[in-house]
Amino acid sequence: MSEHDGIFSVSRHIRFGDSDPAGIVFYVSFFRMFNDLFESWVVERLGIDFAREFFDEGRMFPLVHCDVDFRKSRRMGDNLDLALILTGLGRSSIRYTIVGSDKGEEVLRGEFVSCVASKEMGRSVPIPDYLRAPMTEYLDLCRRLG
Repeated sequence: MSEHDGIFSVSRHIRFGDSDPAGIVFYVSFFRMFNDLFESWVVERLGIDFAREFFDEGRMFPLVHCDVDFRKSRRMGDNLDLALILTGLGRSSIRYTIVGSDKGEEVLRGEFVSCVASKEMGRSVPIPDYLRAPMTEYLDLCRRLG
């Protein structure tokens, strides 16, 4: 984990397994990286046990919307820094921007919406207060830095 000015980010080295036969990151691999970033943010920045939420509380955080612009390809051997910037919270929704960069150059940017959902009911549920509190604190930080 790395935090520049308090924004949660991770650095990733692009591996052979991330790439398609042309040696460029396969788009599905990017979405796995985006999901891993979100999960790491929940665990490492918010201090919430993601596995406990899923297995014990029956909560999941599905992605319900995304819009990503890929500005520069990534290849095996490249680096990718991914930052998660929280942009809003709804009743059950979590809105955020993911910015991917390498050596300060932005290579991708995406707008995402995930929600808190019940595994049992298969639909969204309100964000519990104990989850909303650290999310709101991080949202305030992102707005101050924005």
